[in-house]
Amino acid sequence: MYRIPLPGGLPAGEQFRAGRYDLLGTSFEQFERNIRQQLGAMLAEGGFDPALDIKAITVNRWPHGYAVGYDAESDEMQWFSEPWPDEKKAWLMGRKQFGRIAFANSDAGASAMTESAIEQGYRATREILSKQ
Repeated sequence: MYRIPLPGGLPAGEQFRAGRYDLLGTSFEQFERNIRQQLGAMLAEGGFDPALDIKAITVNRWPHGYAVGYDAESDEMQWFSEPWPDEKKAWLMGRKQFGRIAFANSDAGASAMTESAIEQGYRATREILSKQ
């Protein structure tokens, strides 16, 4: 099960911001109530009882999962029409090496996609190995 809270009717950047606040503002108790209610409604016909059949619930609340989307070909942010200068590209600063530590994640690639995190891991590893 997953939930992507985007309110709609707003520019993409504002929707992402609202989605982050929604995730952070939802209590774990509310997540649990919603999960139990949804599973109960979906599976009741098969005899599922949330009170008896759910042993544990894990909630991965990742508001940071809204990585800024960047289009390198057009040198533009996905939801802005003007090009961004390098000093505004926070992901470039965020992936700079600190001593022998290299940073890699999807945010470092300005993309929320798994392949971006993998590519950034490869980049960070190459950076470290090139300095040995």
